[in-house]
Amino acid sequence: MFGALVFIGAKLGLPYVPPVLLAALRLDIAGIVLLPVVGMFEEYRLPRTRRDVLGVVLTGVFTLGLMNTLLLTGQQHVSSVVGSIAYSLMPLLMTGFAVLVLPTASRDWVDAVGIGLGLVGVIVVIGPTPSNLLTARVVGIGIMVSSVAIFALGSVLTQRLDPSIPRTALTAWGALLAGAFNHVVSLGVGESVASIEWTTGTLSALFVLGVLATGVLYTVHFELIDRIGPSRTSLTFYLQPIVASVFGWLLFGERVALGVFVGFAVVVVGFVLVERRPFWAAMRHRKPW
Repeated sequence: MFGALVFIGAKLGLPYVPPVLLAALRLDIAGIVLLPVVGMFEEYRLPRTRRDVLGVVLTGVFTLGLMNTLLLTGQQHVSSVVGSIAYSLMPLLMTGFAVLVLPTASRDWVDAVGIGLGLVGVIVVIGPTPSNLLTARVVGIGIMVSSVAIFALGSVLTQRLDPSIPRTALTAWGALLAGAFNHVVSLGVGESVASIEWTTGTLSALFVLGVLATGVLYTVHFELIDRIGPSRTSLTFYLQPIVASVFGWLLFGERVALGVFVGFAVVVVGFVLVERRPFWAAMRHRKPW
């Protein structure tokens, strides 16, 4: 649920805050929320090694910084449910990048078919034609997919780097650096703090984006990885479009075309093919009621 709130919060805030500045404020708040969590639950709180510092820089400038710049820029042009479907590509892209980057990762032709189906599913969602190829919606989805690819690649590169600092601490310091990075980008593209309209919608968006969809989301996400593993945690990406479609309809009157659901179904089939081994193993060892 919290993952879907990223797209709901973006839709709430974008009418009142420029996109890159909204990304910066989201990350500022997230860093402030995460630091006390690090202080309470982690003994290893500060970067100590060269790899720790590189991990924070990679996370701050690339994985969270550039990703959020593109995420909020693209979300201006698409519905919340379409944005969440673009992000359901995350597990598939992480698998593909892992094969390219991590020396221990290997996949077969079935995995390649699964990753390919994920990309086909997003193309079905976009529905590109010669007449709409350069419309704001198609370009917006392209920007969203680019932000997914950046987050997936950055996550795999961080795994390859293997810093010693705990993931929650790495994310907290990375979020603060990413916020600073986005403030610089925001100034560079001509955005101004004076242009923010301080409304109830603005405050609601900052709470949803910064506290729920980043601070709480990342804390829960890392806890799930530790408890149930990355494969089963990845299933949360496929709940996001369902939650986003409900909230998008209730809050913004968004309607979802049949082709969007068809494309999402194709993405899910691709994910099942890629993650067939851990799911089959989990089913075999599942305890009876």
